[in-house]
Amino acid sequence: MRRVVIALIALALAGCHHELPKETGPLPQRGYLWQRDWTPAVTQALLEGEKHTDGTVVLGAEIVWEGKTARVIRATIAWEALAKAHKPCALAVRIAPYPGPFTTDDAPARAIVDTVKSLLEEARAHKVVLNEFQIDFDCAEKKLGEYRTWLRMLAPMVHPTRLVITTLPSWLDEAEFPALVREADGYVLQVHSVPTQEASRQASVCDPILARKWAEAASRLGMPFSVALPTYRCLAGYAPSGKLLGVAMDSVEPSWPPGTHVLDFSTNADEMAGLVQEWRTTRPAGMRELLWYRLPVGTDVRNWRWPTLAAVMEGRKPAHRMEVITDETNPIDLAIINTGEAEERPDGAVVVRWTGSAMVASDALPGWTLSQENEMATFTPTPGHRTSLSPGEKLSLGWLRFDKATALRTEIITHENTLH
Repeated sequence: MRRVVIALIALALAGCHHELPKETGPLPQRGYLWQRDWTPAVTQALLEGEKHTDGTVVLGAEIVWEGKTARVIRATIAWEALAKAHKPCALAVRIAPYPGPFTTDDAPARAIVDTVKSLLEEARAHKVVLNEFQIDFDCAEKKLGEYRTWLRMLAPMVHPTRLVITTLPSWLDEAEFPALVREADGYVLQVHSVPTQEASRQASVCDPILARKWAEAASRLGMPFSVALPTYRCLAGYAPSGKLLGVAMDSVEPSWPPGTHVLDFSTNADEMAGLVQEWRTTRPAGMRELLWYRLPVGTDVRNWRWPTLAAVMEGRKPAHRMEVITDETNPIDLAIINTGEAEERPDGAVVVRWTGSAMVASDALPGWTLSQENEMATFTPTPGHRTSLSPGEKLSLGWLRFDKATALRTEIITHENTLH
């Protein structure tokens, strides 16, 4: 009898910790182009994306609210370039937070309908075949049931094109969430964000541990879903109370009020590569694809470059490599170049050695200090001066002048190792 009881307990414990169903096979990957202004650099990013991704989701318009009045900001899409794309294309409308009410016949609803209709018509006029239309709306958690009203309004208009919504991890535990996503043909789970309250311990916009947890929670619902992963870095400004004041995700930095605490949040490429490799091998059932926010655009300041994203999409950690380069003149100019695949922060010292010559003059450029001892010079980053180098980018350090032609030996001293 004792053995039977033990066996029953063991079975009960096993039932409490059963493994979630897993899925294998190809994992498609698409990317977002989220620019309002379609410069030549954005068009080039679309073309480059054709080489690496399985499709593109393009921002069509943003709707912001001035009270109950909608202001629609249309993206200046290069429709001709989009029409020539060989990979599937989707459009997205970004809707700013809105408190309600959610109806089908008031001014906010009509603004949304008119915006979606006009984008669909413009796509057809330019012979752009859409495989999907996304609604990106950060709805308040307790308003998910009311948000369904908008989706029931939009679905017949968008069909036969798939209607897809973006969702937040905080929605997963809400009772209305399953009914909400059933109003659409699919949903994207965004596992990246900037904390709304100051959280200096979080250095990344995506925690892979939480991303796994949220993907497993989505899998339990039994409905297909996609996962959106980040490629960006941003500055977040917090008030003395800790409340988020604003986020800078491009080259324009807000004018922060006095007392603002600004934090730099980034995306850890090595961690994302590990997550992709894991999910490419085996992933929670129902996960259909990955979407990258955002595709690299040459003019972006706080986003990965293509070498980084291409490596991570393969589930491979990007190569980390920096070198010191010099010219053969006198004075000798020195610079650091990023010859790897990942963005680097040159925060270590650069040591320069030589033999048999005398240094007669030298100078360090802004951001660096220079010290000399015998036949050695050291360039050290100025405290508080932070910079980053994208793959292929170069950073000048300064120059050294000698009494005769001199061969230099250089190395970069980092926190983890020494690079020659």
